[in-house]
Amino acid sequence: MKKFLSSIILAAAIGMFFNGCSSKSDTKESRVEATSQPFTERDVETAEGTYVFDRAGILDAETLKACNDYAGWLYKEKLINTAVITVNDLEGKYPYDYAAEEYNKLYEGKGSGLVILINNDTKYDSVFRSGACLSNISDKEENNAVYWETKEVFKGDYRSAILRLLQLGELCPTHIIDNAQIFDFDQLNKIEKSLGSCKEDVTLLASHNGSETSNEQILQQYYDRKYKNDKGIMFMLDTISGKVIVHSSEKISTDIEKALKDANALSSKGDNYGAVNKILEALK
Repeated sequence: MKKFLSSIILAAAIGMFFNGCSSKSDTKESRVEATSQPFTERDVETAEGTYVFDRAGILDAETLKACNDYAGWLYKEKLINTAVITVNDLEGKYPYDYAAEEYNKLYEGKGSGLVILINNDTKYDSVFRSGACLSNISDKEENNAVYWETKEVFKGDYRSAILRLLQLGELCPTHIIDNAQIFDFDQLNKIEKSLGSCKEDVTLLASHNGSETSNEQILQQYYDRKYKNDKGIMFMLDTISGKVIVHSSEKISTDIEKALKDANALSSKGDNYGAVNKILEALK
């Protein structure tokens, strides 16, 4: 299958690539440059669920498994609701709209999402992002990855192409999942660095829970999804209730319990970053 890019889109993509190479000192530009690199294979477990939907029938068994396992790794480790969809017919929809509708069907539009659409209809692939993926993956990073993915599709290398786009998920933090897009880029980096330096494995989930499911149930689901049989601590900050809660398989320390009271006092007033800092202080 061939992909045809307009000269304008192609020139823009090339321009972004070379601009990234000339600004290695800039963290954001370095991230753009990183999307130019081939996918680095990971040793991941066999995924329990189905994340790749090859409706166009273009993926061989080995490619399908590799992509599904890696998507499953992102789902568990990064807590990203991930999907890869190949299609021959967009049913008259724009590629992005098709991907967005599929995300709503698969995940009810909830959480942080990353959907890769391999479009065998109008020949323009698309990436749908939401939540943390929208905050942590820039348009430049996405466009640059799509540019190089297109070259791989030209060669018929769907495995490398799909894995390259899925790898955008690794630009998202590991310890803070900002589903509600509460924090800016710099705040996310500071929180991620602090949580990553903790002795325990700690994760913070930022949510805007308008569903009938309680915060406690949501936190339990995310905890089981990430830690399963492992040990860890997971906090959930919900902007609607203005509350911060915690779950762990281990006993919560008195320092953390005290920090939660202080954090709740701040989050109830809308000071979410201040609330998180109270927790970070207790984890030192």
